[in-house]
Amino acid sequence: MSLDYIPTGSCREDVYIRRDIIVKYLSPLIGKSIPCNAFNGKDVEILFHSVDETATRASQRYESTLAALRLEEALRHSSFVKTDLPNHKQKKKMYFSKMHELVATLENLGDVKIIVGERNNKRIIHYCITKKKKE
Repeated sequence: MSLDYIPTGSCREDVYIRRDIIVKYLSPLIGKSIPCNAFNGKDVEILFHSVDETATRASQRYESTLAALRLEEALRHSSFVKTDLPNHKQKKKMYFSKMHELVATLENLGDVKIIVGERNNKRIIHYCITKKKKE
């Protein structure tokens, strides 16, 4: 996929186009597992909700869209940052017993933040990936 087709603007149409690109690119990963460096090679599963949440959040900014398109690479080169309990006011996070924040440094992109959730049965499921904002 060429990066020329990804709009860089912030208007509603550009966000919708980026969301569509992310969904098309990540949909083949649904149901697959990717080994994650932060969990010593333990697999992180990609589910439909993972793709939906990533597409919704990452499509808001061009850099986050680029990070989402490099999800597999980011998971393979990630490192652990912290663990939190999920905010139970957010329905999508209620399915998890723990939320882990990971970070990965990608070439030509910088630091990306990856959120994965852990269920009670110890399954680790990808939740979202975005480009870290400069502080």
